Amino acid sequence: MDTIKNLFTFAGVVDKKTSTIVSILGWVLLIFFWWLIPTLGWIKSTILPSPIDVILCYKTLFIERNLLYNTGYSIFINMGGYLQAMAFAIPLGFMVGLIPFFRHLVSKQIEAIRFTPLPATTGIFMALFGLGLGVKVEFLAFGIFVYLLPAIAQRIKDIETDDHLKALKQTMWTLNASPWMTLKHFYIPSVLSRFSMDVINLVAVSWTYIVIAEMVNAQGGLGSMIYMATSRGSHVDQLYAVLLLIIFIGFVQDKLLKLLDKKLFKFKYA
Repeated sequence: MDTIKNLFTFAGVVDKKTSTIVSILGWVLLIFFWWLIPTLGWIKSTILPSPIDVILCYKTLFIERNLLYNTGYSIFINMGGYLQAMAFAIPLGFMVGLIPFFRHLVSKQIEAIRFTPLPATTGIFMALFGLGLGVKVEFLAFGIFVYLLPAIAQRIKDIETDDHLKALKQTMWTLNASPWMTLKHFYIPSVLSRFSMDVINLVAVSWTYIVIAEMVNAQGGLGSMIYMATSRGSHVDQLYAVLLLIIFIGFVQDKLLKLLDKKLFKFKYA
């Protein structure tokens, strides 16, 4: 009884076992109502197919639509876009955050670039990079970059307001640490350990942009499969199947990045 009471207590806390059971119940209820709605005809199956139909269509996607290749194609674009965005955003972010000239020169432009309506820029990227795989990687890299660059600059600013870290930096300067040593042993670990969560939180956004990029001149990938499924109105079950696969990949990617974060920045979790 106490466990049930705790579940409905304001700001209450439950043990891990209870939390797991309730989480499983949530998934069971979601799938049940998903099955119930089209079965009872509340929503037509041509709009919301049952979960059974969605699961069964994976066989068709593997055999006829080359699902494995298209999944790998999208993951490659995702990883390529992420790596390229970080390769530019991290050094530029440190430069803007730590050097007053660059901070005042481009800080307002960096704040403004976040409001770019990225789907509207697909035509520009096609004109610059053509219609192949490269344009999709560049589009995704830019979409991630416009979020990461101001994020890393903000993380540097956050450090300057942390009393504990300010004292640590002052101690290093008192011991005559050079700018390079301060950057290497203070700023890089302090900033990147916080910045890593910004990278992880962009997983969902990155898959949104991949779908947009792959719908343009569809040549492969999960976004291309979504485009084909929606253009053929009778394949709505395939649409849901691909969407579920993207959600699953994003979920796994999120967990792997969090595991990597714990390995790289152990001091955060000490």
